Amino acid sequence: MNNIVILPLEGISFNGAKVRLGASESEVKAVLGEPERVINGSLYYFGNELRFDPGENGVEFIEFLGGADGALQPTIYGVPAFKTGADELYALLAEKNDGGIDDHENGYSYAFLTLSVGVYRESIPESVEEMITEAESEGFPMSAEDIAEERKKAAYWAAIGIGCAGYYGNS
Repeated sequence: MNNIVILPLEGISFNGAKVRLGASESEVKAVLGEPERVINGSLYYFGNELRFDPGENGVEFIEFLGGADGALQPTIYGVPAFKTGADELYALLAEKNDGGIDDHENGYSYAFLTLSVGVYRESIPESVEEMITEAESEGFPMSAEDIAEERKKAAYWAAIGIGCAGYYGNS
């Protein structure tokens, strides 16, 4: 299993090797090898679960996209980013952030401005309960398996990204 640590405002540690924010494409490749895909300059690794976005001064954003079921399970501040409940990780990041939080997407995503960390999930608990009620009222009740899957999407973050200072706006 890979040991991946998210280091806000710094970069990531991948099995002990660091890829820093601001790294050049060649520095990323020196640690992770050739990317599986390159789309609009972004480098994708591990079945598209890890993305590096270039900027004027090297990598400006690193994002993990695999979520709770992904192969990559990074930690941040000592906790598993995708296996820690969404509310618990939010509280930890808010505490470490000690500043503004962009919450304009009503619980689907948050940007912790001081840390330049963003999190995203596909659903929020309220939307899942509305979906269940609506399906029931329309005569097409959801299966227990589908309900469990939808609740899981709302309970954990699906993506977490870090950017250079100021990436998400003024901190």
